[in-house]
Amino acid sequence: MVDLLLWLVGFWVLLWALMSLLAGRAVNPLGVLLGIILAPIAFIAGAVLTALSIGALAVAAPFLLLLAAPLALLLGFLAALYTLSALAKAGMLATFLALLLVLLILAALGQLTWHSPTPPSLPLHFYPHGWREMPLPRPHTPTPF
Repeated sequence: MVDLLLWLVGFWVLLWALMSLLAGRAVNPLGVLLGIILAPIAFIAGAVLTALSIGALAVAAPFLLLLAAPLALLLGFLAALYTLSALAKAGMLATFLALLLVLLILAALGQLTWHSPTPPSLPLHFYPHGWREMPLPRPHTPTPF
């Protein structure tokens, strides 16, 4: 749970910094945090309302059902983006670019985390002979009972 909280704080601070840089002024950090929290709700509301509207219009024109899913996702994303940009008091283009940059940076950091060697459970100075003396994980052996 702590790692999720650290990821949220890192995402928030990085998004706030990049939105401030791209907007050319300091944006509201609490607005950015509130926007991060409320953006999924705005996405769901926008997508559901769009899908219901297109579903109602599809009675008259059934070919609109082909556009229902992509248009619902697009308008849900735009609703979430508008929520984030309005609460942070920044432009939608600056918010979109900052969001893209943050996602790219966090994806690269996640990739580096997964491809770096994991540290041992105890630091090496606790073992007199270094890594050669560390205990190996025991394989799971089924018990007879």
